[in-house]
Amino acid sequence: PGGPGPAEVGLAALPAELRVAVRALVGDLDSLFAALGLREESFAVGAFSRVVAAELASYAPARNRRRTATNKASVIFVDRTLDLAGAVGHHGDNLAEKILSVLPKLPGHKTDVMVNMVELTALKTTDETCSIIAPGCLAQPNDPAAKALWESFMNLKQKEAVMEARRHLVEAASRENLPIKMSMGRVTPEQLSSYIQLFRNNLKALENHCGLLQLVLATVQT
Repeated sequence: PGGPGPAEVGLAALPAELRVAVRALVGDLDSLFAALGLREESFAVGAFSRVVAAELASYAPARNRRRTATNKASVIFVDRTLDLAGAVGHHGDNLAEKILSVLPKLPGHKTDVMVNMVELTALKTTDETCSIIAPGCLAQPNDPAAKALWESFMNLKQKEAVMEARRHLVEAASRENLPIKMSMGRVTPEQLSSYIQLFRNNLKALENHCGLLQLVLATVQT
């Protein structure tokens, strides 16, 4: 309160270690641009990017280099936190965006969320923050079906994405010979939950489709 806003923050406002890191980055960038013979024009998206771009613009060796360099280039600095699904989806009909914005963050992570896994256990609790069972997450790099479903969440409209979640769940249950009854029409959280319950008492099925189940649970909870 009473301090500078994001647009006004300069290098002096940063912690000492971060100031050193910014100066080192600017020096490295200047060396790279000098090797390429570049005369750059800098642009920035984000508060921290503005600090880096401003420091590069006022860096004395960089000013000297720009006077003699022959090759022109535009350099765009972008704050990494802006390069996320939640920040680039503006249409409001993206299931990945909804999940990332609604569910709580996974501890120690900035780009993943906690998925409550209690529904896959025999534990009876009404506490949504129950910490007895480790949370699930969205990152499932070793599960091809889960990776395909996550791409659907990002690329399809929300209605189509939840239908994909149901389809993947039905196919997984069929492969495990679980007594699933496919229903058509609108997908509801209750319907997906009832399908998920079929996996609960089958440890082999849980192990085979754990990644997929985490994504569908994230959908239900969102």
